[in-house]
Amino acid sequence: MLKFWYKEFPQYPPDHADYWRVRLIEHTLLLTTVYFLVLSLINLFDFQDIKYAILDASGFIISLGIYAGFRITGHVNIAAWALTLLVTALLLLFVVSAGGYSHSLYWATLVPPIAFFLLGPHWGAVISAVVFTVCVALVYEQVQQQQEVTFGLGALYNVVEVSIAHILLFRFYEGTRTLAYQQLAAQNVKIQNLAERDKLTGLYNREKLDLKLEEMLSTILDTERAVTVMILDIDHFKLVNDSYGHLVGDKVLTGLAEQLRKKMRSGDLLARWGGEEFVVVLSNTTLDAGILQAERLRAFVAEQEIEGKFLTISLGLAQNQLGDTAETLLDRADKALYQAKSQGRNRVVA
Repeated sequence: MLKFWYKEFPQYPPDHADYWRVRLIEHTLLLTTVYFLVLSLINLFDFQDIKYAILDASGFIISLGIYAGFRITGHVNIAAWALTLLVTALLLLFVVSAGGYSHSLYWATLVPPIAFFLLGPHWGAVISAVVFTVCVALVYEQVQQQQEVTFGLGALYNVVEVSIAHILLFRFYEGTRTLAYQQLAAQNVKIQNLAERDKLTGLYNREKLDLKLEEMLSTILDTERAVTVMILDIDHFKLVNDSYGHLVGDKVLTGLAEQLRKKMRSGDLLARWGGEEFVVVLSNTTLDAGILQAERLRAFVAEQEIEGKFLTISLGLAQNQLGDTAETLLDRADKALYQAKSQGRNRVVA
């Protein structure tokens, strides 16, 4: 039943500015429809008050009409105004007809949360001000009369019914706030990934690599811990692109990235440097240990069939020195890679 009531509008996806207004309109219409129906029955059978029963029955019928129109047209602004004016008008009629007695003024507190959320701060403030002005006038009239008041069952019903409505409204608000924060957090993660991840392979990009490497070097500045950087390049990758096309070349790059991930240790950093070049940062690793790791990696890649092809890689290594920056360390590793390629490829040079 609730799934039917809460219609999903394709023109209002979760990231649309009016998505939560749509949900509140549906939620409030469900609330007003049920409330007006129940109140009309209570007034008719419990209090035998035809006047209020007709008033509430009118609210029930109009709520269904607004819902039907909104479900067909999807016009958010029209539905928002119609719903706000319906709630405001019927509540004011009830409060004024009751003279503000029997805690009927309590119903006026439902107007601001609906008006502000549906119509925004300007019109929400205007409508709330009108409603509370009427309430103040009624209280002022009561003060002038200074008559003794007896509270009956109707006063109790008013307090209970409005309290339940507030709980349901603010429960919805809190739910939407939590979901909105979750969506915002997910969007922030997505934006962050776009900013620091290579789109093709999903590895860190060059900018993120520079930042992470600088952070790593700054933390070991006053220690004797070693950091070794290796830059690896796919041998003759241009032939793959020329022979099979760039789409196959992209699949080779993503396949190699996946194989490289399998060989990374905890604390190591893997990034795509550009083109067919990748960078591996080995934390707490001396140059000699890095050479052994690079040789194992070179042999491992040579044994893997990626997109129906066997690849070889060349690797250049460098260990951090006193005063190194990310740029100087990467530059030495890049020069070592150039030597590896000059010496025939498929080898490690440090």
